[in-house]
Amino acid sequence: CDDDFMGRKALEVARANGLQRKLVCLVLPPCEGSDQEPLHGTETIWRNDKCVGFVKSTAFGHSLGRTVAYGYVDCPSGLKKITNKWLTEEGVKWAIGNKGKTLEAEIHLKAPFDPKNLRINGTYEE
Repeated sequence: CDDDFMGRKALEVARANGLQRKLVCLVLPPCEGSDQEPLHGTETIWRNDKCVGFVKSTAFGHSLGRTVAYGYVDCPSGLKKITNKWLTEEGVKWAIGNKGKTLEAEIHLKAPFDPKNLRINGTYEE
């Protein structure tokens, strides 16, 4: 069996360099009334007051009662690769920039609704 294929060398280099861009899930805090304008995508993603990416998709999560945004975060210079540890470091502040406003957000490494996938088994947490 021949394990060689077109693009193998490029793939090996990419694996050795580590993840340089990662899809992340950000959730905005619950909003009271109609204070929060809807997000539409292409908003900026901020980590500790530094722009690190852009929102690609967003929607209101009715089960959560909060706005959920997915976007790509780029690896900053000085960091070899993006890791979950870097994303969730204690004291890190995540935000989404929308029309000149900064909206506080929290990052989720798993689905924000039912991250343990219990509901599919009939287990409903109160």
